[in-house]
Amino acid sequence: MVASEERGLPGLNETGMGRFDRQAGRSSRYPGSQQPQIALLESRKWALSELTAAGFSEEEAIDNIDFLLTGALKVNYGMLRANLTRVMPAWLAERWPTWMAALIKKRPAQYVIGEAPFYGRDFLVDERVLIPRPETELLVDWVLQDLKADSNALNDYRLLDIGTGSGAIALTLAGERPDLTVTAADISREALAVAWENRKRLGLTERVTLVESDLLAAFSGERFDIIVSNPPYIRRDGQAEMDESVLAYEPDLALYADHDGLALYERMAAQLPDHLTENGRAYFEIGYDQGAALVTLFKTALPTASVELKKDLAGLDRMIRVELHGNETL
Repeated sequence: MVASEERGLPGLNETGMGRFDRQAGRSSRYPGSQQPQIALLESRKWALSELTAAGFSEEEAIDNIDFLLTGALKVNYGMLRANLTRVMPAWLAERWPTWMAALIKKRPAQYVIGEAPFYGRDFLVDERVLIPRPETELLVDWVLQDLKADSNALNDYRLLDIGTGSGAIALTLAGERPDLTVTAADISREALAVAWENRKRLGLTERVTLVESDLLAAFSGERFDIIVSNPPYIRRDGQAEMDESVLAYEPDLALYADHDGLALYERMAAQLPDHLTENGRAYFEIGYDQGAALVTLFKTALPTASVELKKDLAGLDRMIRVELHGNETL
């Protein structure tokens, strides 16, 4: 991976075009380079031609191209479009054909560039972890809204993120709320290695503990005020509904679950009374068609708990909150 000082254009959004001129190919960073200089606009046109010839729609192709350009140059979309006549940096020009070839092979753009945005932060990602999705930002929002509503209740909250993957949920919540003591768990050591890098990158090493655990197995005798999880919830025969790039590149361990995708919720529902504090809350991302089944599942396992569904921006069931009321933890 290219060092950050070569990859990005730090401060561009604050300082404008002059900064872009100095760092995007018109400096002496690559003295004597024989690489032909090419404008971002021409690189973009060539990439669009390559991707549409390979079967991408024009909209899909542009979305992927601009995601890579803004991510690589560390600029927003408006600044990119305002500077398309500028020269593409030499390091990016060298990689651009390889990146397009990867997209043609259906590799997700986030894996191509090695980063994915989530809740205003950039997270390192590769095939060891799922790509953080915008829907999961809504789950983070829900947790934060509830914390704000009862922010005077505790001086310090203990929060556990189960199946942390890249660490997007745990690290975002830790970054947003300094009063949280956060533990992030995953069964995959490879995923935890990615979370470790993101924890270091975001300066949260002292705030977030990483633990290898099969769900709650490593936390015998421990209780948390908040448990949050985006577990595998796709049923084993659900591949027909999935994008080809997800099937080809994202880790199966983080995607699929038995019992029509409900198996891990069943296990966690049985364990929540032993791991939540009195009046503790658990938040889960769910499949769009699993809402009714999960309400029944959690109410059966925890008869006196409050169970609430929440929809995503498309109006589909996407999250569920389970709130204990003291007696379940006894």
